[in-house]
Amino acid sequence: MVLSGGRRSRRWATPIRAVLLALFVASLGGSCQVQANPQSGPGTDPALLGPPLAWTEVVLPDRARPVTLATAQDGIVIGGVAPVRPEPRLFRTAGGPLTEVPVEPHSPYAFVARWLSIAVHDGQVLALGGARGGAHANVRWTVWRGQLGSAPRLVEQPQPFGVFGGWGAGDLTGVAFAGNEPVIAGAWASDRAGNDVSLWRVAGDRWARQDSTGTPLGSSPDVLNGARFVTSTGDGLALAGSVTDLGGGAIVSVPALWTAPGADGPWTLVRLPASQRIAEAHAARCDDAGCLVVGADGDSLAAWEVRGPTVTRLDVPRLVLAEHASVPAPVVIGDRTYVALPGVLLDGTDGGWHRRPGPEGVPVAAAATSDGLYLVTTEPQDGSHLWTGRP
Repeated sequence: MVLSGGRRSRRWATPIRAVLLALFVASLGGSCQVQANPQSGPGTDPALLGPPLAWTEVVLPDRARPVTLATAQDGIVIGGVAPVRPEPRLFRTAGGPLTEVPVEPHSPYAFVARWLSIAVHDGQVLALGGARGGAHANVRWTVWRGQLGSAPRLVEQPQPFGVFGGWGAGDLTGVAFAGNEPVIAGAWASDRAGNDVSLWRVAGDRWARQDSTGTPLGSSPDVLNGARFVTSTGDGLALAGSVTDLGGGAIVSVPALWTAPGADGPWTLVRLPASQRIAEAHAARCDDAGCLVVGADGDSLAAWEVRGPTVTRLDVPRLVLAEHASVPAPVVIGDRTYVALPGVLLDGTDGGWHRRPGPEGVPVAAAATSDGLYLVTTEPQDGSHLWTGRP
């Protein structure tokens, strides 16, 4: 990570057990377009180009399309969707050929689910999928657990409808591991105002929602909380999103990061500095020392380093994001930090940030191994694609 003063935080070169949450493309469908701001200042010139990566498309078996990615200890896990049932598919690669991980759906919507988020920790796999249905075409969520050992497989855990649906239900955000404990993040109607940011924890085969009202995750008549990304910080968790301030005569959306040392909290809210009235954190890459957060400040790319209560706004190139854009979480290879944008790959090193050419399409997920970068991109007319790039 390149700090605003030009120095680099070396800890981002170490492996992080955070996983990447990708977007639920079928439900959200946001687009992101980037253009250089001609008023960018010295040291942040977005026209400064580094050498291109060698991009190669990876074709999934059975005409499956990639949806999301997760980093495993020995490689990459790819969540895909096939044109025949069962539609949700899971693949893995550890520097060699792709292999398919068997998936075992049980409930009707599981056979047509599209992955929202996949997390991997010590060979355990946690996945969240959804498919629209019912009289109101709401998302019917399915949760899956499995492992990547000698007999890898991913099995749906059917849940009663009221666990993730019904009165008070909001959207789900994603999955992560707090140490060895799997968790699901999302939203649920608050006992005070609007929706609270909520967590579900598992006991056996059943998931139970935790009450967030009155905690830093809970909303109030003056402040509405919303998280759009969840990741691991090692033994703890981090949530990226925004707080909407309703007081003061104007509505202001402030980028926010919530952190906790474990799945049971306690939670701390950190507001991130922004210059515009509407701003939001989109995603984060974290370890037990802190987080690198990316998002939007108005219509411009923004990035922050968060270490406990200390927040540093990073001096990244001023790039304009389209309305409803969403920036995937940063990834690290060696001593380089990468942020993927449409057609552009920001490369952060000791010497500052460079723009490298990226593959065509809108990046919706990113992951990395020690020797390569993986991106899932989408195009309106051509679906989604999986790319690998070598520095």
